[in-house]
Amino acid sequence: MISSVIFDLDGTLTNIPSPWRYVHERLGLWQDTACGYLDEWLSGKISYEEFCRRDTNLWNGRTVDEIHALLDEIDFNRHVPAVVERLVAAATPSIIISSGFRYVAAKIQSQCGWHPLLIYANELVDGPSVRIHVSGDFGSPISKKALAWRALKLVGSAPAESLVVSDTTRDLEQLRECRHQLLVREEDDLLRVNDYL
Repeated sequence: MISSVIFDLDGTLTNIPSPWRYVHERLGLWQDTACGYLDEWLSGKISYEEFCRRDTNLWNGRTVDEIHALLDEIDFNRHVPAVVERLVAAATPSIIISSGFRYVAAKIQSQCGWHPLLIYANELVDGPSVRIHVSGDFGSPISKKALAWRALKLVGSAPAESLVVSDTTRDLEQLRECRHQLLVREEDDLLRVNDYL
């Protein structure tokens, strides 16, 4: 029925919709500062790149390992292993595209033996700072849409044969050319991926 699946990561494969916010909250930085940066980006006052730079500047003095330790606290959707097992058994190419962190996606891949899988996500480096590989701005050359079309070519699939799985309608609208779409509102919704295999 499908030849590939494009997954959002945060709130879809994990139970936390924003790892950025999670880290800020754990460090006590969300309420007074970081939430304001998000509002500025959402209102178009700052670019996505500036938003990410400001966010990671709040983590100055911390090591990447400290931030990764906080990300390790994020639980995966309990159905991820079963869904991945079916995808691997069917040899269905999968793609994760996230403005969250590669670290979290790579951890899921490693723990579940998820192959074939392409991961497009942002990367924390010493500083800490972030290498932006996925932009939240729709018009960016590294938007989810631009990366999705690139990835589909790599795996030999087309939008009409692809399933998009996300917890936000924003992603589904951005990838509306994909014929099959699944909105994950509750944890059990992820199991519906199996209906397409």
